[in-house]
Formats: sequence, structure tokens, C-alpha cells
Amino acid sequence: MSSHIKVNFEHPFNADFLRYFERNRWAKAKKPPSLSPDSIDDPYYHLGTHPELVARLWDEITVKLPMDCRWVVYDRLTLVHPQSGIIFAFAGGTHTYALRLPERERQEALQAGAPLVRTYSDGSKFDIAEVGPEWVFGDWLKDEDRWCLAAFLFAADVA
Repeated sequence: MSSHIKVNFEHPFNADFLRYFERNRWAKAKKPPSLSPDSIDDPYYHLGTHPELVARLWDEITVKLPMDCRWVVYDRLTLVHPQSGIIFAFAGGTHTYALRLPERERQEALQAGAPLVRTYSDGSKFDIAEVGPEWVFGDWLKDEDRWCLAAFLFAADVA
């Protein structure tokens, strides 16, 4: 896994994500806001995320990425671009994961059925717009590995 990624806590592309998840953080005082997955004992089972979802985000849709981007931010498993520090994917819970996509791929994902709102069994809703305007939820769609690469490249282009 990644040994060190520096999350860019100051970049506007990360602002909405950081604000949302810092506000909803599980263990505010216990862990630093940015951690290597290696620092967590069995992250597939100890981040409050279903192991199949961890595998989906960290192992399956990342097959086209040129480098390891796995990281933990505010107790959430994420993908972070190693050079820019931009968060471009995250997961949590039992079926929630999302990608920050450039407009073309975002439209493709929406046309393929990717949702913008998740409704949970308790009736609560999570509107991905709270995390930022470029985000879309994943939904085990066939092109997510290609969209993940687009998200990675989009996160690199921060100028």
C-alpha cells in the first residue's frame, strides 16, 4: 500500500469533501485526519466500511491507475493523487462509494445509472453535491475502472 501521501488540505478541490467529512467524523480526537492504510490494523475490516466495498474502491476500479493512491482521510478510505494531494474517490458504510469526475465522464456515469443521492435503510439521504459538484456515486457499473482513471487524471490537473 501507499507509504506516504500528503493530502492537500488547502486546495479548493478538497474543500467540500473535507468540510463534510470533518463535520461527520467518527473519532475526532483519536486519530490524525490523514493516515496511511498501513497504519491501520486490517483496514479492510476496521474503517467501518464493508470489506467488499473496500475491495471495490481500493482493488477493483483502480486496476488502470499508474500508482497506488489508497489513503485514509477523516476515517474514510479514499483515493488521493500522490502528487497533487487531491482526493478523487472515497467509500464508507456498506454500499457508498463515489468518484470526483471530469464533466464528460461524469455525464457518462449519470447516463449509465450512477446516482447522485443515496437513500439508506433508516430513510436518511446523502446527496453527493454536499461533497462537491463533480462527484457521483459509484454503483458497480462496468466502466468504473475507466472513470477512476479519468478521476485520477482530473486530480492531477489542478492548475
